[in-house]
Amino acid sequence: MVALFGDGAFSLTGWDFETLVRYNLPFVGIVGNNSSMNQIRYGQAQKYGLARERIGNTLGDVHYDKFAQMLGGYGEEVRDPKDIAPALQRARESGKPSLINVWVDPDAYAPGTMNQTMYK
Repeated sequence: MVALFGDGAFSLTGWDFETLVRYNLPFVGIVGNNSSMNQIRYGQAQKYGLARERIGNTLGDVHYDKFAQMLGGYGEEVRDPKDIAPALQRARESGKPSLINVWVDPDAYAPGTMNQTMYK
């Protein structure tokens, strides 16, 4: 799970989120959920071709929002980009550590992923 804050990102495990809830720490995280490990997938496609691009790097549709709720925080799922800002507002208003699960296109790669020289 990667949470985005301002201009940066950091890794956060589920148990880190439990700590946020336990201490009621102010936190709003966003997961860009593509159900894939696209950096690895891109490299495999470049090295081995499209027939082998999805071996071992495609995840199930994990509902991180429900995981946050299960731990006692606020979680919300977003599928339409226009719903991101209202979801963030509701998260802030909840008063709980929050996680917004934003579903993104699994076939879209970040520019940094495509520019890595190790795949060329």
